[in-house]
Amino acid sequence: MPTAQPSETIVPPAFLEAAKLEISIHRPSRLLRRDIELVFRPDLEEEYRRHPAGSASDVDKDEFMRAHLLAIPTWQHSRNDLSEISFEVNEERKELLNNFDKWSMTLRQRLLPYWSDASCPVQGDAHFGTRTSVIYNELEGLTSLLKYASVPIGCCGIVLHPKWQRNAYPVTFFTTAPVDVLQAAVAAIELEVRDADESVNRCTKVTNVTTEREEPFEAAFSSNGIDQQQSA
Repeated sequence: MPTAQPSETIVPPAFLEAAKLEISIHRPSRLLRRDIELVFRPDLEEEYRRHPAGSASDVDKDEFMRAHLLAIPTWQHSRNDLSEISFEVNEERKELLNNFDKWSMTLRQRLLPYWSDASCPVQGDAHFGTRTSVIYNELEGLTSLLKYASVPIGCCGIVLHPKWQRNAYPVTFFTTAPVDVLQAAVAAIELEVRDADESVNRCTKVTNVTTEREEPFEAAFSSNGIDQQQSA
C-alpha cells in the first residue's frame, strides 16, 4: 500500500521586495499531487511524455510527478480585507492578479522547456494552459503545503496568512523545473524588476529637476510678457 507522502517544504516563505510577492517552494503530498494532476491533466501528460526523465525512461508517472512536480504558493499583501465583498475589494483583486500575471508570465518563459502553470484565482482551473472541468481547491492546497489556519467564509473558506491574516491574496504556481533552475529564474526576475524600478526612479528625479529649473523661466516669461502687455 502506498505511503502517505506528506507535503515537503523545500524553501520556506521569503518576500520578494521588487515583485511584491511572498513565495515558498514545496513538493506536494501524494493526495494533493493527485488533485493537481487532475486539474492540469492534459499538459502534465504531455510533459510526462516530453521530459527525458519521464515515459522515455520507463519511469512510472506517479514517481515522475513525485520527483519533479513543485508547488509554489505566492502571497500578496492587500490594503483591504479580501474576505469582504465590495467594489473596492474587487478592484484591488484585479490589481493583485495583474501583478501576479506579470511576474508569473515572465517566470514561465524563463522556465522553458519545463512545464509550468498556476491555479486560476477566478475560475479555479488552469490559469495559462489547457483547462479541464476539475477545480483546484486553493484552501486545501495552502493548508496542506503551509499548514496555515483557515476560517469558513460562506460556503467556502479563507486561509489566514500568519502576518497579513485576511489582507492577503494567494495564488499557487506549479512547475516541473528543477529547484535550482526555479530559484535562479526567480532571482533573475527579481533583479530585473529592481533594476527597472531604479531606472524609473532615476528618470523621475531627472524630470523633477528639469521641471524645477524650468519654473523660474516660466515665471519670468509670465511676469515680463503678460505683465508688460497688461501695462501697455
